[in-house]
Amino acid sequence: MKNKYIEGSTRQANNFIALAKEARENNGLILVFVHRSVDGDCVGSACGTVDFLRHLGAESYVCLPENLPENMEFMGVEDYVFFPFGDTEISNEFKNNRTINGKKYMISIAVDCSESSRMGEAGPIFEECDKTYIIDHHASISARGDNIWIVPEASSTCELCYYTVLKAAEILGKNTSELLSKTGAQAFLTGVVTDTGRFSYNNTNPETLAVSGELMELGGTIASICYNLFDRTKIESFRLSSETRLKTEFYKDNRLAITVVTREMFDKYGAGDNGVDEVSSKLRDIDGVDIAIVIRELKDGSIRVNLRSTENFDSRILAEAFNGGGHVRAAGISMRDILIEDAKEKILEEAFKQL
Repeated sequence: MKNKYIEGSTRQANNFIALAKEARENNGLILVFVHRSVDGDCVGSACGTVDFLRHLGAESYVCLPENLPENMEFMGVEDYVFFPFGDTEISNEFKNNRTINGKKYMISIAVDCSESSRMGEAGPIFEECDKTYIIDHHASISARGDNIWIVPEASSTCELCYYTVLKAAEILGKNTSELLSKTGAQAFLTGVVTDTGRFSYNNTNPETLAVSGELMELGGTIASICYNLFDRTKIESFRLSSETRLKTEFYKDNRLAITVVTREMFDKYGAGDNGVDEVSSKLRDIDGVDIAIVIRELKDGSIRVNLRSTENFDSRILAEAFNGGGHVRAAGISMRDILIEDAKEKILEEAFKQL
């Protein structure tokens, strides 16, 4: 089968080969950046890219805007990531010298995100670097250039990043397994599975399934991804999720479902900030619901909003009204300096305009 996306990866593969060489020759460090409120696609594409760059001989890490969520620990990528404002040896070295293992920060790559404003605390670090590259699949991004590769039709950024590895292997005359480890394959497969909703969304293309098969041959396992990201639940999260669903309100002839998760609710059950991750999708699956909205209050006082919708509602438009982003059927918003009930009213007012 001829892959209709892979040809665009040639330029990016050549870019990455050149970047790795530049980093090797100049004692340099390549950092990969993602959006805040991390998900399977951004973490997967970033860690898979780091794995690829390391196989090219470059020192590389993912610069996370927050600590790695507990439900992603199964990926085994702890050695690939660091939180720049933490208190680890790597974090402290980077804070003091902008180096890791003595290698100086000189190149930045953004995956599943193109704007520093969406990178949380890591955004200013991304802006420090003059040499930046972007791989993404969000349709809302209009920027184009030799250092930017955006394909909205692709299932995920992980799919695009894997094409870059495939093309690099072809250019270098190597097997794909020489440029991507089992851990890297699992990372890429995690993003594909996540952004296709276990291959149930309409962004699942024949190419996507072919790529997934190849990633499985390289060591990725769909079963572990689905269990850890979709099925595994702690008692605390189960109880919080149950109350969150019971508090759901419906509007516009039940086309809109919305629920609010206060800090008090998280504390009541002892659940973490990710304790209601699955609720928005469950509400969207209710008969008649076109847009599901879950608003949660995080430990730092900020507000996170998850949007999930059917083909009858564009989540991305609603998110962009509040400087958020995402896709037609799945998007997100981050808000600060606002009470959770006020956030709810503003989001409802904007959503009603679309219904």
